[in-house]
Amino acid sequence: MTNKKYLVLFLFFIFCTSVESSSDTKINNCIQLADEVERVFDEIQIEAYESEIYRTYSYVDATKLDYVNEALRINKIGLDGLDNVITNYVINNSELQSVIDGFYNNFLDSKNANTALEKHLISIDNIWTIQEEVQWWEDNQEYSIKYWRTSDEYRDLLSSKSQNTLTPDPDFVVSESYPTGILRKYCGSL
Repeated sequence: MTNKKYLVLFLFFIFCTSVESSSDTKINNCIQLADEVERVFDEIQIEAYESEIYRTYSYVDATKLDYVNEALRINKIGLDGLDNVITNYVINNSELQSVIDGFYNNFLDSKNANTALEKHLISIDNIWTIQEEVQWWEDNQEYSIKYWRTSDEYRDLLSSKSQNTLTPDPDFVVSESYPTGILRKYCGSL
């Protein structure tokens, strides 16, 4: 009987020790955190750039099922990447926390909108007229991009990573001029 008690105590000790040590292993480095959040953002940009579906569809086709499924795939990459950041990094910088919150909430709202749209498109066999589409958006305004949550810091990241030119480079995301290290500014003097 005492051997069982010791075994239970031993297992309890191992479990408690591993729980404690896993919380202590979070990375506490502002520059690494900033770079990792930006890497997730850039991964999404590259996925969209390389997407054959995004490349061939026009804005008129953006409510077709395969386009919506592609948006959901990219949403998942962003949300999973941010979950990984939140799990593995100490976030004690309010600006970076705001970037993460704005980024996460924006992608979560996008996912919710695309999930609702996906369900509707499946229910109508992916066939609808422009009038039916307009009516769906009228009836489901809560999914409009104008209601997606964000933050000033996330909008600043979007703006910093955008082209400001009259003749946009379609390969900007993979070009030498694509900006990097944008979020490091929140980590103080470098």
